[in-house]
Amino acid sequence: MDLQTVLADVKEILAADGQYDHLSDAQVYAPSIQVDRQNVYFILHTDGQKQLVVFEDARTVNDFESNESMTDGNQKLLVGDLSENNWHALTKRFAWVKPTSRHGYKYTFGLGDRLGLASNAHLRLFKGRGIMPVLSQQSIRELLLTNRTFTDVLLDAGWSVFEEGYTDGWGADGDHVKNPHEVDYAVKTGCSMITLDCTEKIHNEIADLSDDELDAKYNALDAKYTTYFNDKYLNKTFDLGQTTVHFDKKDVEQSVLIFFDAVEYATFIYHKFVVPFNLDFEISMDETIVPTTPANHYFFGNELAARDITPETLAPKFYGEFQKAIDYIGDVKRFEREYVVHEAIAEHFGYKLSIHSGSDKLSVYEIIGRLSKEHGWHVKTAGTNWLEALRVVAHEDPKLMLDLYKFSYDNLDDVASFYVFNAQSNGTAPKPAEINESNVMTLLENDDTRQILHTMYGSILNAQKSYEYVYRDKIFKILHDNQAEYDKYLNIHIAEHLDLLQGLAKTKAEVQAKYEPQINA
Repeated sequence: MDLQTVLADVKEILAADGQYDHLSDAQVYAPSIQVDRQNVYFILHTDGQKQLVVFEDARTVNDFESNESMTDGNQKLLVGDLSENNWHALTKRFAWVKPTSRHGYKYTFGLGDRLGLASNAHLRLFKGRGIMPVLSQQSIRELLLTNRTFTDVLLDAGWSVFEEGYTDGWGADGDHVKNPHEVDYAVKTGCSMITLDCTEKIHNEIADLSDDELDAKYNALDAKYTTYFNDKYLNKTFDLGQTTVHFDKKDVEQSVLIFFDAVEYATFIYHKFVVPFNLDFEISMDETIVPTTPANHYFFGNELAARDITPETLAPKFYGEFQKAIDYIGDVKRFEREYVVHEAIAEHFGYKLSIHSGSDKLSVYEIIGRLSKEHGWHVKTAGTNWLEALRVVAHEDPKLMLDLYKFSYDNLDDVASFYVFNAQSNGTAPKPAEINESNVMTLLENDDTRQILHTMYGSILNAQKSYEYVYRDKIFKILHDNQAEYDKYLNIHIAEHLDLLQGLAKTKAEVQAKYEPQINA
């Protein structure tokens, strides 16, 4: 690299006094430029690669790593990789490059970028929206299926934040962590929040007990517990202003036996990790086989409050089906009636509701946006990014997309235990022989094929033959070569979500009609 040219770029930036629209070197990525007195930092795009340029006082610059460097008076010019050490060095200079708490942000949105290539596009979309993006959001299972680490996910997001000059704040979620080892891993990596998955502490089997079996199980508890819970809840009605929550005997017994173990576990995690490391705390109580009743939700929130715990967000299991990669399945009017109650409970205890598996649920976003009150909402998406990546693959290499669908269709049993989905079970998913290069794009519009392709992302990325990846490298090359196309698809689809949540559109049909011309452009 010609360092004299890079030095000339630095001098031009200093002389430009903040006006970077017409820099002579197109390789300088203008949104990334940061100037602090005579110190300059930016990202340089060269031959499809990205590098960090630092021009700083020679006495302070040595915590950066460089591939090449030169001195200029008292200043030193460094050109280095987008490495972990260089990111940490930047965070010492610019606090906004690090993930931060969601506290105080009314609206937050999880983006779950599984490939590490979506955050730049997302940040451009979120600028000025008044919604805090949680860019880094991965579960341990997702990390294993993509061969990534929390550090990889955090750095991909963090470098995008610097590159786009996004100073409004962003979050990093250790998503669906289940045990202290996983929580510790997320915390030590630098996640600003954790989502505690209480699967192993939520006792779903209780929902299947008969009334007599439920009574026997409950009354077998130590008397100090049955006395406490009966005195506190039995035949009590709790006024939430616009609605009430009542507990009959079955409500009390089921709430205690299904969820109290999870309350105790959340309390343990709160004191061991959340308080000491000043984390945002989300609790997932949606790992159940039946929807969360108002009594269940109130019980959970009330028992947390009794322990002086207010999570930032809590995720009930809402009525209806929130299956992966497709729209909401269920009676939308009933969802709205029940959301009013869940929202009232959340407001009463001071947290916002979290909507899991939020990708593509266009039929209910307007309801969520309209009914959410003072504390706002948190919506989690992830699979959308993967499917939009496949849209690029289908457009640029239809034959590869046909191969991906055949592989996914033939091997779907590999992931059947991980997900609840209808694909194939109802017999409506097209067979691979019915898809060809002329209609391959329809795979991204059909609910069944979307679910098949979504759920098989890990198997696709990890498939190997003769010690080499079968599909992974081809997919990444297509995305790198067509990043602008990927960015367009990403932003159109997420914009559909945000417009409905923010009341900028009222219906699924309206928002899809708004963006359809851009998709086909």
